[in-house]
Amino acid sequence: MKRSSMYAGKLTVCLLMLSLIGLLSSCEHLEDLFDPPKKERQESADVVYAWYQLIVRIQLHQTPSTPAPMNFRNFGYFGVGLYESVRPGIKGAKSLSSQLYQMPAMPEPEEDGGYVWAASANAALASMVKQFLVGLNDADLARIDSMENAYTELFRSKFSDADLTRSQAFGRDIANSIYEWAATDNFNLSNQGYVPPKFPGSWEPTPPAFANPFGPFIKDTRPFLEFSLTATTPDIPFSYSEEASSEFYQAAKEVYDISESLTAQQKAIADSWADIGGVGVGLAGGGRIISIVTEILKSKKEKLGRAAEIYAKTGIALKDGLYLAFKDKYTYNLIRPVTYINQQIDPAWLPYLTTPPYPEYPSGLSGIYSPVFQVLIREFGDIPVVDKAYAWRGVAPKYYDNISEMDEEAATSRVYGGLHYQFTMDITREMGAKLGDQAANLSLIPNK
Repeated sequence: MKRSSMYAGKLTVCLLMLSLIGLLSSCEHLEDLFDPPKKERQESADVVYAWYQLIVRIQLHQTPSTPAPMNFRNFGYFGVGLYESVRPGIKGAKSLSSQLYQMPAMPEPEEDGGYVWAASANAALASMVKQFLVGLNDADLARIDSMENAYTELFRSKFSDADLTRSQAFGRDIANSIYEWAATDNFNLSNQGYVPPKFPGSWEPTPPAFANPFGPFIKDTRPFLEFSLTATTPDIPFSYSEEASSEFYQAAKEVYDISESLTAQQKAIADSWADIGGVGVGLAGGGRIISIVTEILKSKKEKLGRAAEIYAKTGIALKDGLYLAFKDKYTYNLIRPVTYINQQIDPAWLPYLTTPPYPEYPSGLSGIYSPVFQVLIREFGDIPVVDKAYAWRGVAPKYYDNISEMDEEAATSRVYGGLHYQFTMDITREMGAKLGDQAANLSLIPNK
């Protein structure tokens, strides 16, 4: 009778979680949650997948949408906090506090107490989501509380209240420490006081809005990796020129010529990687790439420790990709294709996609996404991958032969969209791979 009652309770809670995130995957490995783990890596990662899916779902309905750079930053801290919340349960695992730039020591668990590491992750993520996400309304907060409580009840049916309470307290201590550390990173999205430099080939505000530059002070934030402090995107491969015979002119002409004969497939590729956040329109910044990471982890049936490691490394790649891309954007201050083409080739031309209000070189999209793709390649190989990020909108899953193909398509989409020169995308992908290698090289879990 007790066993029957316990499973009835599991089913009730599982159905609650399905209503929270609208995804059947929450209960795929339900029984794994109740197998007493010999070590943390054998615990199910379903609680983590559910949280990342919920974050994406919450932000899908927010108005206004969270600025993409803020989301990239947040996912970085979520990954680091998640890893630290389960790290003491992994034999031989190393704290990121000894490997990330200016990261303080994290709280440690009690030596004599028992822990449920999935419960620690549950509490840590619930706490970090509330602290980091902006614009949460009462309905959002209720969904967050319901998710945390649903998993708490699942754990309570198997583990002691003392171990559960201890685990939750540890997860929240980690979350608070991460949030306090993040508050010192000098993250600033304003442009107040910034005056764009003027020189031949310098960036200018772009049509149609001719908005002021966005994010010039992201370069002053603190990165995760010391490598990122001095890493620099290679110089632009040729000098700026307005001569029709010059390499620079030809690079702009290539963008123009492609735009004049875009196929339906090329437009679809440009649209698919635009990821413009907004209710019923697109995922908020980072939602697409996090959905892809989650899909890979689920397809590999990764357990809690391994999933936490991958979310940490890809989150680090996201945040430092943002830092490095914007640091170099405002170092080179390169003119956008639309400005150059309007001035030198066709004054009436507009790109297929709207140009964002910041300098051209390097690419923001590839500068942020390519490091993540490189981490995934390093961790899993150049495997086939499926993108289901827009299934909620009725978009069929897209299958790629390998991660590199997805990386290349994402880069090419920016040329199709008229936002970047081809040389920008090629060089940015190379630099992104180098940054991804640095994140992948972090020594976290031994003998995995």
